Amino acid sequence: MKGSPESKGDSRGSGRKKRTTPAAVGKAHIDLAKALAAVFAAGVYNREELQTAVCAYVAEMKRIGETGETVVRAAQGLVREIGSKFPASSRTQTLLDDMVTWCLAEYYRESA
Repeated sequence: MKGSPESKGDSRGSGRKKRTTPAAVGKAHIDLAKALAAVFAAGVYNREELQTAVCAYVAEMKRIGETGETVVRAAQGLVREIGSKFPASSRTQTLLDDMVTWCLAEYYRESA
């Protein structure tokens, strides 16, 4: 047998989920989760602060080589995960729509 036991095969369905996430992405993920929890818990929230957290998350995911689709799906999943801990509201769909827009804009933004 060739290869080490640590080598990752190209098995279907495994995708990138098994790759270790750098600390910066973990911190950005936690920061975004906290920002989303604040949005769902508060009657009013600071849209710019949430957008900043989304953009930081996207930038870190892009930096490690994730695709735009993967980034958007991860952000959507986080909204659904955090939103499920609060009473159902139309806010979830609004946040999903805004976040998809922000994710794509940040992911495809030209670096200066």
